[in-house]
Amino acid sequence: MRKESKYNKSLIDLAEVLLEDNNTLSIRASGSSMYPSLKEGDICYEQKCPVEDLKKGDIIACRKNNFFIMHRLKRLSKRPDGKYVIEMRGDNVLHYDPPFDEEEFVAKLLYFKRDGKIHQVDSPSMKFKKFIDDYFHPVSCRFNKGLLFTKYAFSVIRKQNSSLFTNLRQLIRGNQSQFRSNALIAVLKGIVPIGMLVSIKFLIDFLTHSSFGQPEQKLLFFALLGVTALLFLAGGVLTQIGNYTAEKMSQSVTRRVYDELHQKHIRLHLTDFENSAQLDRMHRAVQEASYRPVRILNSALGLIKTCSAGILLLALFVTIRWYLVIILLVAVLPEAVFRMAYSRKLYRMKEKQAPDEREKSYYNRVITGFPFAKEIRLFDFPDYFIRLFNRKQDLLFDEKLKLSRYELRTSILAQVFAVLLIFSTLGIVSYLSIAGMMTIGTVVLFFFAFQRGYSILNEFFRSVTSLVEDNSFLQDYLSFLQIPDVQSNKVISPKPFRLENEIRFDNVSFRYSESDRDALRNVNIRIPAGKTVALVGENGAGKSTLVKLLCGFYRPTGGEILLDGVPAGEIGQVELLRGITAVFQDFALYQVSAADNIMLGNYRKPRNMTQMKEAAAEAGIAETLEKLPQGYDTRLGHLFGESEELSIGQWQKMALARAFYRDAPLLLMDEPSSALDANAERQLIESLKALARNKTTLIVSHRLSTVQWADIIYLLHRGEVAETGTHEELMQLRGRYYRLFSKNENGVE
Repeated sequence: MRKESKYNKSLIDLAEVLLEDNNTLSIRASGSSMYPSLKEGDICYEQKCPVEDLKKGDIIACRKNNFFIMHRLKRLSKRPDGKYVIEMRGDNVLHYDPPFDEEEFVAKLLYFKRDGKIHQVDSPSMKFKKFIDDYFHPVSCRFNKGLLFTKYAFSVIRKQNSSLFTNLRQLIRGNQSQFRSNALIAVLKGIVPIGMLVSIKFLIDFLTHSSFGQPEQKLLFFALLGVTALLFLAGGVLTQIGNYTAEKMSQSVTRRVYDELHQKHIRLHLTDFENSAQLDRMHRAVQEASYRPVRILNSALGLIKTCSAGILLLALFVTIRWYLVIILLVAVLPEAVFRMAYSRKLYRMKEKQAPDEREKSYYNRVITGFPFAKEIRLFDFPDYFIRLFNRKQDLLFDEKLKLSRYELRTSILAQVFAVLLIFSTLGIVSYLSIAGMMTIGTVVLFFFAFQRGYSILNEFFRSVTSLVEDNSFLQDYLSFLQIPDVQSNKVISPKPFRLENEIRFDNVSFRYSESDRDALRNVNIRIPAGKTVALVGENGAGKSTLVKLLCGFYRPTGGEILLDGVPAGEIGQVELLRGITAVFQDFALYQVSAADNIMLGNYRKPRNMTQMKEAAAEAGIAETLEKLPQGYDTRLGHLFGESEELSIGQWQKMALARAFYRDAPLLLMDEPSSALDANAERQLIESLKALARNKTTLIVSHRLSTVQWADIIYLLHRGEVAETGTHEELMQLRGRYYRLFSKNENGVE
């Protein structure tokens, strides 16, 4: 067996030194190359001995780089220079290891411990295994590999069954009564067709062996005919009822799944949206959530139906010829095995393709999306993204076609095998009928039942493999739901956010998860309650990051943020955000009505049209909204009919109106005038001054004209505070702020 050390090379060297001093060394076995003599996890006790004392069949360890390879000695030979050459082979390996030099010999196995029990290498069981390896190695090796594969397969099945039932319970949570109703209908749908076969069998036997001379015969005939007709009718009615109840359950489950999906996205930390691995998980979860949960329930119901039908069919075949059941099972077994293998390959392919699928979706969004349309036409580069899209699409299609070819080959082989067995069985039944050992009704019953049985078993295995396949994909959805929530750090009884004194950044540092440099480094900032504080600096200085930290969207990687002396982590984010209103640099464009756009600033409070209009006026957008076709009820944007598009500057004013409507005690403005012209900017400054009188305000801007009136100005440079003071004080310093202001004055931003 090969044991890879998790330690460094020097520790491996130390192990050899200890063995040279005649110490006994214990090593945990890894791998299966010595199975069944040694198993994964066995503790092997080894000791050094002279090479010439080794005997054929001893289990020894040799060193290869930083590995200990422990196999059975097969040959010990001497070279002309007097040095020994060691040849080994694992009990579960067909080929020999490359020869080892005498110097690479490490130690000989003395005994080993398994499940707390000591096993000697010269015990009868170990001697028997050595004998088998010496004389029947090719056969025993293949047998051991098959045994290991079987154990692995059963462990996988046990694990999948366990997770499958757990996932099913989670899916039907809240829909138990609907699932029970559908399960009952599924049982009846499985039983009724078999009942029809039996009634047809009796009807044919009656017609071939009876006459209609007696009234009882006529009555019995019409009774059989009526039962058969009722069963046909029941089958059709059950199908329609089943379709209705299944659709009802599907809608209920889909509604709950999407609700969980949406709620989870809202509770995610912002860092999850910037992590490529988490984005892949989100992509797979969103992609599969639309149909996998419903499909897994339908497969479960299909399994219930086929099981109920299969039990009745089994009883029927036993009454005809019991061995026909075995033939039927053998006929469908290959396709079941192939479908299980296909399901595993499909899941692995989908998992591997998730990043490429996400990239392809992005290219498609660039080619077809409105935000990119102007630049694509102006710079005339559609071919670039079309080429990237086609390259990814071809790569994904090639992998899917490769898997489809595998499915085609295996399915044809399985079908050929099944047809040969089925027609051989039909020949047997025909012979029994000719020999007078079966009635015509029994023969007809067999033909129908065998065909039905083959379909049922195929459907059974398809349902099983579909359950396994869908369960694998469902795991992606459920694992997505297990991503820690942003509020997981919230204390049980969060302190309400009531800023009375100050907000303080105390040696705060922050680094984005996939970045190799700090966005903020040892930042110390003080924001007194009721004052206006400005953050200025060049792009990339860390201004917007600081605002996101204050909102609790990220947690500092160093230092802490204190609100009235209380660490921000001890204040629930929900409570914190209720006291904050903000406009972000990358503000959102909501394509709903103008009134709803403003109302979203304080969605929880009762709708107040007067306050909405006041907020719009403060943001400088009221006049524009009043001129729209339906005024404040006009839908904004371009995605839907009867809507009106705004300019980017007007959209920013809508974001400002949202912030003003919220009327929270802490106002955060991240580049509030970036999309405004000079006149609109002057109006905004006046509005901000009026609004900030009773609030604590933090303004982020690289336009210094927006922040000259602030009580305190912090200039950030490469993630650190470079200068602090009022506008006048910083101008007198004639430092970075002075140079930045001079650039702004000269029209350079």
